[in-house]
Amino acid sequence: MSEQDRELEDRTLLTVLGRYVSPTRAQSILVRARRDSPALGLRGATPVTQLLARLAEGLRMFVGEADTRAAVTELTRLTATNKADSVELELRVESDIARARLAARDMCLALGTSALVIQKLATIVSELARNIVSYAGGGQLSIRQCGGGRRGVRIEARDQGGGIPNLEEILGGRYKSRSGLGLGILGTKRLADKFAIETGPGGTRVEVEVHF
Repeated sequence: MSEQDRELEDRTLLTVLGRYVSPTRAQSILVRARRDSPALGLRGATPVTQLLARLAEGLRMFVGEADTRAAVTELTRLTATNKADSVELELRVESDIARARLAARDMCLALGTSALVIQKLATIVSELARNIVSYAGGGQLSIRQCGGGRRGVRIEARDQGGGIPNLEEILGGRYKSRSGLGLGILGTKRLADKFAIETGPGGTRVEVEVHF
């Protein structure tokens, strides 16, 4: 981004922020967001997505949730690009589960979703990521906006493990496991607006959408 484009974008952001907080606070929120957004480290996320997530956090310190969502929705519309933002994560160890949950939260903040959607997405991502780390030895998880003009978030979880046995029993709520195997898949299905799963000896792929 050129210096001229950066100044134009900052003026746009400050105009929107200034509708909710004082000009001084708006400037402070923007400066801090510019400084902190690269620290998110979300591979595949555009700088705009990361910046909007930090702006939402800054606004939330001074205004309520409804105003924060309204501001971020407008900021998202003004800074939107044709390519949907996405995050791609490698999941190998326990700490990657928290990293995936944070990525889902920040995507929701950037999109201006409700607290309920944030909680729902965080739960889904946690369950899918934990299954990958605990039972498949690792895999990948992607988070992106839904396509086709639908407002929502799409999550895809992939692993190369041995597959999920008793899948029909799990999805029907009939499978009992002391280890918790299967509970995450069933919980994900119940929370999702759209759910699909493929599993076998070569691995498992789960696709989920949450609409808002």
